[in-house]
Amino acid sequence: MKKTLTVLALFFLLFSYAQEKTITIDYTVKYLSQNKRKGTTDTITVGFEKNGKYIWTNSKALAKDLGKSMFRKKPELLENSDLAIIYDSKNAMLLMCFESGENEFFMNVELSAIIPGPIPNDDGEEFELISEKTEETITIANREATLYDVYPSHKNSETISVALDERIKINNNLLFKKFFEIMFAADDNAKLLGFNIPDGLLMKVGSDEKTLIEAYTVDSTKKEITINYSFKIKE
Repeated sequence: MKKTLTVLALFFLLFSYAQEKTITIDYTVKYLSQNKRKGTTDTITVGFEKNGKYIWTNSKALAKDLGKSMFRKKPELLENSDLAIIYDSKNAMLLMCFESGENEFFMNVELSAIIPGPIPNDDGEEFELISEKTEETITIANREATLYDVYPSHKNSETISVALDERIKINNNLLFKKFFEIMFAADDNAKLLGFNIPDGLLMKVGSDEKTLIEAYTVDSTKKEITINYSFKIKE
């Protein structure tokens, strides 16, 4: 009887996991990103769901980096490799699909399992992430973007500049909340008490007069991504 229940439990678990799930990407942005290690400028495509529930990318550079660690003796498999990543902001989960030749890998991983956790001690600070609207607007990809200074309240010297197209109401608070909580806890053993990043489509991020990423095209064509051990896109 116990074996029968175990088999049934596994059956329903696998059956429920195999069900297709479809998500919608409302805006797709192509960014230029500086790769300091390689000394190159990479192109990264990122898709946003307008309510901040999902973010998607299919970066070729990420696919090759992952493939190098998996197929060290078969460099030919890296040439046509594909990696699609979806971040589920509500549950802080990463869904990844890697394909290379006849090889396919599907992973569903907690973000906290990838980012190293903090070292337990009593010195961790509590802070807020502050965003201050500046008086500046800039034009990026033929769109007007508003500049914000964003910095942690306990380290106000570590300011980054963020440009948002506020006409496109992406819910950035939901999108980045758990990511920031995990990231700051891992880096500084600090507890993020709160933050308020305005709604808007991310157009540019810079630090110390250097541009980290900058948009050069924005596509408002909706994409439907079907998740079932692979990602199938309809436009």
